[in-house]
Amino acid sequence: MTLLKVILIMFFVSSVLAAKCNLNVSVNNFVGTISSTVQAVSHPITISRSKNPNQCKTIRAFFSTGQAGNYNRKASTSNNWIPYNLYSDSNMVTVLKDIGDATQAGEFSTINLPSSNYSYQSNFYIKQVDLDTVFSSGSGYFGDNLQISFYSVKNNGQLDYETTAYFYLQLVVPRYAELSLVPLGSPHDPNSTQYVMNFGNLTSQDVKSASLNVKGNVGFGVYMTSQNGSKLKNSSSSVPYQIKVGPNNYRSLSNAGQETYIFQRNNGTSINAESYPIYVKLGNVPANAPTGDYEDVITVTVKAW
Repeated sequence: MTLLKVILIMFFVSSVLAAKCNLNVSVNNFVGTISSTVQAVSHPITISRSKNPNQCKTIRAFFSTGQAGNYNRKASTSNNWIPYNLYSDSNMVTVLKDIGDATQAGEFSTINLPSSNYSYQSNFYIKQVDLDTVFSSGSGYFGDNLQISFYSVKNNGQLDYETTAYFYLQLVVPRYAELSLVPLGSPHDPNSTQYVMNFGNLTSQDVKSASLNVKGNVGFGVYMTSQNGSKLKNSSSSVPYQIKVGPNNYRSLSNAGQETYIFQRNNGTSINAESYPIYVKLGNVPANAPTGDYEDVITVTVKAW
């Protein structure tokens, strides 16, 4: 009989310690695209509780390291990886950590659930690095599996485990190539996408130059379109010209308004871009050419492959 009482008491205590908040948690998978700037992208946790103990009004969420095994988190493909991280706010100062490692505010998320049977949303932030940081990784889809563990907070500050949610993070590094048009020999400047070649007084066979700089993480093709079909025009006359890009020979862009293939590169460039000199050579200037401004507009297009 005494033994039976002990068993009943032990069972009763165990039941109290195992009291749960009966959390209902939803965390969707995340897909983000790497861009030219560092971004803090919010991602929601939707959570509710159906039990009413006071400790269920405050929940702490702890975040695993993922495949990195440390808090320099990484997303990977079969043969490469890129960095990312998780933060409790958009300032991205303090990294979110797992239970046992999180020792201060900001290293875990605090979620307040004042009412039962009501859904609340709490956001954490995913740091997406910029394209330059991952330039050498090439393009592709990089992923990581993460888990978030949820604990209720007792009045004495102790934590009770409640549940775990899982989500998949995918970061996309796009195939991209960017160009700049600058004075011959100048470095790449992605903000410089227009360049004026000023021939001054037109002289037969005169040559002007510029640089086409291309930066890309994959191969690309270069195309040009002449508005006037390789002619500098004014209202009543024209002067023909030819163009040479990189190691290619001089050629005419004779089909006005139509895109002309110039050359291709089958792999990515260095992070500092690849420079291709552009030379424009005038043909014969008519002896009786009327005075005035002669011009053409060449559109340069770089297509990532």
